[in-house]
Amino acid sequence: MNLSDMAVAWVTSLLKMERGRWPEILTRLETMLGESWSLRRLARPNTYSLGARPRDGRELPLADWLEELGKAGPLEARALDLGSLSMEGLPAHMAAAFANTQGLALELRTRGGASVFVLETVFSRQSLITPAQLVEIALLQPHSERVLEAWARVITESNELNGRPAVEASQVVRYLSSREGAQVLDFLGGDLMSALQSTVRRESAVENIPEAYRSFFHTSDPDDFDRQMLGPDRQHEFVPSEERLYLERGATAQDFVALVEAQPFAREIWERIARNLNQFLAEGEEPYTAESIAAKLRNEGPEAHLGLPMGNLTQEWQGCCRAHGADPIIPEALRGCVRRSGPTPEEREKDKGLLLEREKLRLAPNTEGYQVYLFQELGELPPRLGSPARPAAELRQEFLAALREAETFAEQQGSPFFEAFKLARFVLESGQVRLTGELTPERVDALVAVLKAAGFSERARDVFGRKINAVSDFEPFQPSEEKLRGVLACSVADVFGGMGSWNDENFETEEVHARYEQVSARLFSALRAFTLTTLNAK
Repeated sequence: MNLSDMAVAWVTSLLKMERGRWPEILTRLETMLGESWSLRRLARPNTYSLGARPRDGRELPLADWLEELGKAGPLEARALDLGSLSMEGLPAHMAAAFANTQGLALELRTRGGASVFVLETVFSRQSLITPAQLVEIALLQPHSERVLEAWARVITESNELNGRPAVEASQVVRYLSSREGAQVLDFLGGDLMSALQSTVRRESAVENIPEAYRSFFHTSDPDDFDRQMLGPDRQHEFVPSEERLYLERGATAQDFVALVEAQPFAREIWERIARNLNQFLAEGEEPYTAESIAAKLRNEGPEAHLGLPMGNLTQEWQGCCRAHGADPIIPEALRGCVRRSGPTPEEREKDKGLLLEREKLRLAPNTEGYQVYLFQELGELPPRLGSPARPAAELRQEFLAALREAETFAEQQGSPFFEAFKLARFVLESGQVRLTGELTPERVDALVAVLKAAGFSERARDVFGRKINAVSDFEPFQPSEEKLRGVLACSVADVFGGMGSWNDENFETEEVHARYEQVSARLFSALRAFTLTTLNAK
């Protein structure tokens, strides 16, 4: 069970309690969650917060929402699964890796009828500046109409890659003020500022950042770390990153030799290169000398340089030239063998919009971020709302069968996930696992010892130790033993995520992969169904 599932579980469990106990349970939930959560205020810096957005658009913290619900008369609450909300066309078990794609929802029934709330995750801005302030800065620029045209191109290019609509220059201001636009700003802010600077400079003007807005931006020197590593006595030979020269892909070892030999202090360059390479030699390897490295690159064929850190070698070549107060001499025949990292002065003179990294205005980060879980009320009720619930015992057996199938398949394929499926079954079926009551460290250690005696690996025992926190999170609601076992089993079996998860498994043949997809789909479906019945249990 992921954090979104847990949020639905907490609120469902709370609302199933007697109404008179809601304040007490809320306080216990706050104590259990600790200072990293806020249930009485939304968007509190450096916390997760929990609340609701009813149909009227208000955003209420959980405490205020409970107070409103308490005035609504008799209330029934249950969790329900609306299915994946992914728009990617992915199978449900793959879509589970993405935020805001789970279909676990909350149904409330009062005298006024039924309402359904889906959980939405709202993140704070990544930057200090607001979309409205960024738009205002754009409008303050000389040639602001050109800036908006450039922004429209940047936004549209990104939107087309992410299935969102194109944006015209005339729509940019309104778009960035929308919820979708604000989300786009989070990952395009730097690109938009670079487009602003480049556009203004191409018009032979200077960007206008009012004093009141300057704290929203900063510049950074990409070479700070490299300068410090070089030491104070060698600063005179430092080559800024945008001026560094590198070998082109098609250049040969002999081309590099010719570049070194073209310098009047070639011997010194070879000595520096030898010292640089000797830093990386394993114990017992013969160190390079100026003569041996020059001979290696000259005589061992055109690809003799490919196993060497050529970025280091070209920096020694160029740095030695800089130390002598000279630019590298590059013979005409070798000019196509090197490339410059950044634009040349001639290129910048021709295109004034070419920016150096240290010139770019970067958005100051928001250091007081937050994450809000909001129960968003749906405008229309889903068509399958009235579907009767299937018997819990039947869903439990289907889940166990899916776990056995996944365990067998994973073990046959040598996947370590087989133990996750085995552990989930053990939690549900073993009489040695008792979870009610306070789970003290001593009790957890005793349960881990039970797993060890049952043959589970250290890795499986570590997973159990982490996942058992999900059980502790239900302590304020005084659930039954069966519910706690279900919560823990579902948490252990929920292996559907991103990189490194069950979804990331890969198999050699199409036949095995097709089997994997079938097993995964059945397990995910059974897991979601059993999760639902577990959350709705007493």
